[in-house]
Amino acid sequence: MSDPMELSVPESAQFRNGLVFMIAMSLTYLIAPVTYVGVLHATILDSLEASDTVANLPEAVYLWVTPLPLLIAWFWPSPKLLRPMLTWALIVKGAAGALAALVFAFAPKSFWIPVLIIHPGIIGITGGVQTMCLWELIGRGMTPEVRGRTLGWTFGIGPIFAVLGSCASQLILKGDFLGMLKVTPIPQPWSYVLLFGVSCPAMWLSAVLVQMAQVPPVSESESAPESGAQWKDILSGLRSYFLNPLIVTAAIGFLLTYGGTMIMNNMSLYARETLGEAPEKYAGIQLSLRFGFKCLMGFGLGWLVTRMHARASLIATTSICIAGIAWALFVPGKWYLLGFGLLGGGELFYVYYLNYIVSCSKPARMRENTAYTNLITVTIGMMPIVFGLVSDRFGLRASFVAAIGILVVALILVQSRLPKQPKVADAGSD
Repeated sequence: MSDPMELSVPESAQFRNGLVFMIAMSLTYLIAPVTYVGVLHATILDSLEASDTVANLPEAVYLWVTPLPLLIAWFWPSPKLLRPMLTWALIVKGAAGALAALVFAFAPKSFWIPVLIIHPGIIGITGGVQTMCLWELIGRGMTPEVRGRTLGWTFGIGPIFAVLGSCASQLILKGDFLGMLKVTPIPQPWSYVLLFGVSCPAMWLSAVLVQMAQVPPVSESESAPESGAQWKDILSGLRSYFLNPLIVTAAIGFLLTYGGTMIMNNMSLYARETLGEAPEKYAGIQLSLRFGFKCLMGFGLGWLVTRMHARASLIATTSICIAGIAWALFVPGKWYLLGFGLLGGGELFYVYYLNYIVSCSKPARMRENTAYTNLITVTIGMMPIVFGLVSDRFGLRASFVAAIGILVVALILVQSRLPKQPKVADAGSD
């Protein structure tokens, strides 16, 4: 891939590329109750009297399809396909929401459970392709300086759209948001029809805006390689990833932390015990707190990396996750909902573990190592099921203790085995 510093992209095109990225991410945040698979899907399944294990299944399916976007990138690597691939991913993603809405509106409830399991699979595949293509767009289509400003605006503003979407979902489902806003709730199944249905025009609008993007011309060096050379390079990249001790250690910490955060669904279902009310009633509030805290903590965690060291952000995010689960475990009443805010802020671990792994990587392997880190998250797909099984057998509180234990192991590993500042391995064989 050509060096972004060598790109000659007009400023107007860079502005358009940044606008496409920011709007696409903001619209995805806006429909977060549907596209961030977990809480809403789990609460709908709970209303159908499904077990805790089944209620956790949608998020597991979402994680199980994680490898497929990487396979798509391997078999269709040409930058010429970036825009059409991104367009079709957004179209299919929106169509999945429309199809789910039609099922809620016109099909019997016996169809709801399979749809709530199939929909996350489609979201997982199309969302993965969307993420890869958007990041490649701003990597190829703008200078590092413009890209930095774009990321600042996008992830500063984006979570606000998630809060708005979560607030709207709470009003749609229950007609009340923390007693501050009250409207007439939309009855079932039309509340589900609206929530899933609105994801269709949001994603299709993004697909239209993608046509504004300008991908730089493909250089001769990026011509499609021979199949043998392509597979040889893939194997070389895998060796480079798994033989780097810092990357492997950080990846294990990443997986442990990711696994611990999969307790989110059970925390939502805990409303039955601690509040004596249906979990669905608080789904929107949970998501609002989750993204509101994420926005606030994002600035502080960024400061931590620049003022201290890269490892500090790993310790901080994992500790915040532990604090969020412990809060929900020990704080009674509606105050327990603040645990979702803390855990939501801690979810930024994803960004900072990737930052650490990229810092350990040779420049030629940064893109691959990011992809491989995303790929291995498929192993986390069982964790929602594991927490569901623990909950069904020993109770929800026992599953909280299990999640805290996993996160403590991650914290010990990071503190004891990773240096404060990661270093790129010495030049050698890939």
